[in-house]
Amino acid sequence: MQRKTLFHIVPEGWGVLFALAIVFLIVNAGIGVWAALPVLVLMAVSVLFFRDSPRNVPAEPLSVIAPVDGTVIHRRECYDPYLDREAVKVAIRVNPFGAYLLRSPVEGTVLELAGETVERLGGVASMIRTDEGDELVMAIRYGTLLGARPCRNGYGERVGQGRCCGNRRMARRVELFLPVNSRMEVELGDHVRAGACVLAKLVHKKNGSCRAKVDPDRTRLDGAA
Repeated sequence: MQRKTLFHIVPEGWGVLFALAIVFLIVNAGIGVWAALPVLVLMAVSVLFFRDSPRNVPAEPLSVIAPVDGTVIHRRECYDPYLDREAVKVAIRVNPFGAYLLRSPVEGTVLELAGETVERLGGVASMIRTDEGDELVMAIRYGTLLGARPCRNGYGERVGQGRCCGNRRMARRVELFLPVNSRMEVELGDHVRAGACVLAKLVHKKNGSCRAKVDPDRTRLDGAA
């Protein structure tokens, strides 16, 4: 799902800026320019908050791309409560003045998450299945998306690696649950950029040719992969 911007400001940001501009004109006309200065400050902060610029997505098909600008504050094996499995969790503390649009960490299909766990945790999570069969969950555990899912694409729709899929809004922390055999590419404290930095690599074993030998004495099967 593409998100278009005007002067790198997202559409909902223009609505806020327009409202603040009206307030500024009213206060300036009724009281004076000095009283209206705080409104100008709010407009400047809003420009930074709603700003989003294009990113160069790395051409690495099996890479997991950062969905937001921020700092890596967690990366270790853990239990994935959404898919009931062992996983690797990467948590990013969101930079409030970073990219406003959320990026999809991988290319794949958006699938529905359902069940008591999702309802208990607020349901603010999206699952993506890659073409290779890997399943990833992107969840907002702190902050709010104002009722939206991280990936606003419809279930069954495809998302592109590092492409815009939603808005971060008031999210403060984004968590990714990856397959447990994923190879991490970042360290704690690393600063990452949405749609541009690689967080991890999805590992797939290559299947080579195999010639089997039968040992009648030990009834075993030997093969070289």
